[in-house]
Amino acid sequence: MVRNNNSEHIKKIMVVSNTHWDREFRKSFEKTRRMLLDMLDVTLDILLNDPDYHSFTMDGHSIMIEDYLEMRPERRSEIEKLIREGRLKIGPYYTLAEQFSISGEAIVRNLVFGRKMMDKYSAPKCTVAYTPSSWGQTGQLPQILRDFGIDKMMFYRGISHDEADAEYIWEAPDGSTVYASRFAVYARYNWYYQVHRAVTQGTVFDKNYTWGKHDDTPFMIVDELAGEDNSYTLQTPSAEWNEEEIRQSIMDMVKREGKHFTTDTFLAMNGHDISVAFPAETQIMKRAREVFSGTYEIEHTDLETFWEDVIPKLDLKNLAVLKGERRSYLKEGMWTFLFPGTISTRTYLKQKDFESSSMLAGMAEPLYVLARTCGAQNMDSYLERGWKYLLSNHTHDANGGCAPDAVCMDMEYRYRKVKDIAEIVTSDAMRYIVKNMDGSHLEKDAVQVVVFNSIPYKRDVLFRLKMELPAESYKQGFVMREQGTGRTAEFTVLNKEKSSTFVDSIWDVPCIIDTVQYEICVNMRDIPALGYTSFLLEPDHTIAENRSTLVTDVNVMENEHLRVNINTNGTIDVLYKELNWFIQGLNYLTDQGECGDAWKHVAPVSDEIVSSNSASANIVLTADTPLYASYRVSYTMSVPEAGDGCTGRGRKYAEMPVTIYYTLHRDEKIIYTAVEIDNQIKDHWVRANFPTGDPGRYSYADTHFDIVKRNIEVPDSTGWAEPAYGMQPMQSFVYLPDKKEEKGLAIGTKGLFEYEVKEDRRGTIALTLLRGSRIRLAVSEEKQTELSDEGIQCLGRQRFEYCIIPSSGSVYENDVPCLVEQYRLPVRACVCGRGKGKLTSKGSFVQIDDKAVRISAVKEAEDKKGIVIRLYNPDEKDRICTMRFGTGRIERAWKCRMNEENIEAAEKEGNEIRVNVPSKKIQTYRVEMEQEIL
Repeated sequence: MVRNNNSEHIKKIMVVSNTHWDREFRKSFEKTRRMLLDMLDVTLDILLNDPDYHSFTMDGHSIMIEDYLEMRPERRSEIEKLIREGRLKIGPYYTLAEQFSISGEAIVRNLVFGRKMMDKYSAPKCTVAYTPSSWGQTGQLPQILRDFGIDKMMFYRGISHDEADAEYIWEAPDGSTVYASRFAVYARYNWYYQVHRAVTQGTVFDKNYTWGKHDDTPFMIVDELAGEDNSYTLQTPSAEWNEEEIRQSIMDMVKREGKHFTTDTFLAMNGHDISVAFPAETQIMKRAREVFSGTYEIEHTDLETFWEDVIPKLDLKNLAVLKGERRSYLKEGMWTFLFPGTISTRTYLKQKDFESSSMLAGMAEPLYVLARTCGAQNMDSYLERGWKYLLSNHTHDANGGCAPDAVCMDMEYRYRKVKDIAEIVTSDAMRYIVKNMDGSHLEKDAVQVVVFNSIPYKRDVLFRLKMELPAESYKQGFVMREQGTGRTAEFTVLNKEKSSTFVDSIWDVPCIIDTVQYEICVNMRDIPALGYTSFLLEPDHTIAENRSTLVTDVNVMENEHLRVNINTNGTIDVLYKELNWFIQGLNYLTDQGECGDAWKHVAPVSDEIVSSNSASANIVLTADTPLYASYRVSYTMSVPEAGDGCTGRGRKYAEMPVTIYYTLHRDEKIIYTAVEIDNQIKDHWVRANFPTGDPGRYSYADTHFDIVKRNIEVPDSTGWAEPAYGMQPMQSFVYLPDKKEEKGLAIGTKGLFEYEVKEDRRGTIALTLLRGSRIRLAVSEEKQTELSDEGIQCLGRQRFEYCIIPSSGSVYENDVPCLVEQYRLPVRACVCGRGKGKLTSKGSFVQIDDKAVRISAVKEAEDKKGIVIRLYNPDEKDRICTMRFGTGRIERAWKCRMNEENIEAAEKEGNEIRVNVPSKKIQTYRVEMEQEIL
């Protein structure tokens, strides 16, 4: 969609100097940081010594300032001065994140930490979100940005040129809008390629280097320790420029791109990947103004000033309005491909991100809030450290899995740090509650089990515990009795053996206690919402054995909701009793060839797709208890080895062992599934498949702060710049209803983000488990470097966890989102002695009475003034709910923005806050509580 036929309307050219700084991509973080030192050393010197150099934009994020000052602390005052003056532009983000393989809350926290960085350095107000490289844009981003005072957005992936001119309006599902720009033909490189390179190198596209043309001292280490992807670096790079190229290069640029801009202002972006400020830039600008005096006004400026100039000129009545997520394949345009393959690249990294972020935001923060409201000490420094590690893993190339193994190993280290920190905070919160519970009514040798629920909804749970109990009292057995109600918890003993364990004390060496190790499966009811409850273990010698079973036939397990039959090929047939719906052949695996890379899937010209439907599986019943049953299914798939190219798969075959675990709980309508693959095959794509029978035209999947409806049909992309695919992202589940939306099948996942609904008669959901490909670094279109790194192939033993949920009706009304959330966030439990405080044996911080309203955060406010609760309504209709607080007393409550600025007083009565959440709205509340004094 380009309304202008030519570029004659252009009167002003606004040039923005910038860099696109991949914190770690082609090289590891430390090696890239060494380049950062050079880049900022040079750029700072130019800014300090050339007052006419307007500003330099640091790519929309700010973590590199911390990276730089860690090594160059002596330049802090210069950095602070330039940021304060608005000449070194940082933010609004902390890191430039890939969006669809991280959580929605991580996007919000990225802006929170970006704002902290801007405040720390007194940066001028930022109203432009410059997001040059996320592979697609999540639909709620305009709403999120608005809550941070940002009303302009600039990106180019996920939008095709046929959809809008360079300027348009982007609207979130709730109706929030921002001004937006997709740039023009050359995206964020237009001045850099068409003017800067023409003036300094005498070329636009040609990237051939001539040895000796300039006296610039090429340098390359060439010994056996040099490693792969080695390159020359110029030690004294030439800064020459040719003013004779200025006129023609700018005329060519405007002619080629001017028609994309709707006003008379042309945005010229002068920057590239890992680029540095050019010392002669102001001279080039000065000469350009002289050459085009009376034709174009040429201004060296920044993005904020560009928008100040453009907005009053926009023809809002005729400006395109694009709504929701931006995931368009490139029909028209150049370079700015969607590249959706990153969602399925290195799935092991995506799983680690899910695990660490769930532990941090889903467990540690809420339980920390619970403990804080009961008087626990401040641990926000740990949480801040954890978030910084997590956000530093969200830089787009690294999180996308596109980088070499060295980068990804660094990421695994940081994920381990996040998990450790989350576990420290969680453990400290649990210990604080336990030691401050009132134990005055208990014997000194009392043993308790305390269970913690981090979700703000009351829940029933069936889970396993491995407990070391004092042998002196618990040799025979025990009863678990909930304190306060006297209700016994139903459990079954899975294993019991003599054992011992250490007892640690700060006053003594580790001591040893003789124990009996019990592994049990326990069924607990009504665990308080974001709270805890305690059970007293009473020694018992006469436990009646429950002989009931969920196994009702050979290879069949059954409860009141489901009948699950394990077939001889390893798939399952499921009867959903509520609707008498029989679903056949669920969870077969397919293996197909892959000759693409981290960014895109490319099938071999002659592919061979192998299915497990013909497998002969070994089926073993591994657990037969009154509370749950479990089967282990194992088989081997004979898979072609990697071929030499993209014409077809290899002619040799190798064995790929597969083990699948199916588990059914007595009272639930979820089939818990885990798949283990011993992957020794390269260049292939493995998916789990779920035929639903009679699909509708749309799938539903949760995304950031929303449930999005997507058309199953893949557009015909013949003649497009980029082929379209059927793969789509999700956060935690996909739901495929039938044509009448009376029933549907949901697949909930732990860290698996890619699905496709195949356009077949069976309505098959395909869930990506792994996609092994090559590392082909395309730093330049003219040269790709294929590395020998094999981490991207996902070799070795891989484990994937997901659940299968048949359900009825609309996804907005059924319990699929809540069931998947509980699946992904298990309760935590501990064994302890009696406490010495005043807390009751059962407590809840907050409970939400409408489970259709989702919660993304319960955290301490950034300014330490109260608790922040963030909720959202993914429904298509408005919801009204109540937040009921159990610990402490509400002193003050406000509705606030996501940046935690108060908007207005919340509607409260006693310890309840009434919340009206419009459709698709994200709402944040700040609550100040009177703390318990213990």
